[in-house]
Amino acid sequence: MTLHARPRPLKLPLTLLACAALTVVVPAGVATPAQAADRCNTAGHAYLTQPGRIYFSGYNGDQSLGVPTFNTFRGDTFRLGGNGILPGTTIRFQAVNVDTGAQINFYRGQPVYTTRGAGGNCVVNEEGPLTVTAPSGTYRVTALYDPGNTPPSPGDIIDQVVNVVVS
Repeated sequence: MTLHARPRPLKLPLTLLACAALTVVVPAGVATPAQAADRCNTAGHAYLTQPGRIYFSGYNGDQSLGVPTFNTFRGDTFRLGGNGILPGTTIRFQAVNVDTGAQINFYRGQPVYTTRGAGGNCVVNEEGPLTVTAPSGTYRVTALYDPGNTPPSPGDIIDQVVNVVVS
């Protein structure tokens, strides 16, 4: 079988039309990615993770998912992170004893653990592992952060992330 080439009278116009369809024009007044870098697609939330598990209570401090409970023991490990965080800002985690209200040392004798700043993608990459050193009891882990999706930013969100029961 032999194939013969035939002239294609519509090939050039169709090619130009396809190229024109792929061309993106940014109209005046529309933010380019660099201008929109301080706005996130995801509502702000801080979380605690372990392999296969994530604990967080909702978005922008609303506790819409309820405050979950993380059952653990001394010596167990976990990680901390967040999403929807204003680029360049940190998350400050702390924990208090639910029964007494006393703040406990969160990490290496310090009452507050401060993460690295969120990247341009609004993510605070998980940090850790951190080790549970608190004595038996129930603790509430809270996080303080600036969300990146609410114009203008309302300031710091206080988010009740998780209840931790240490046995």
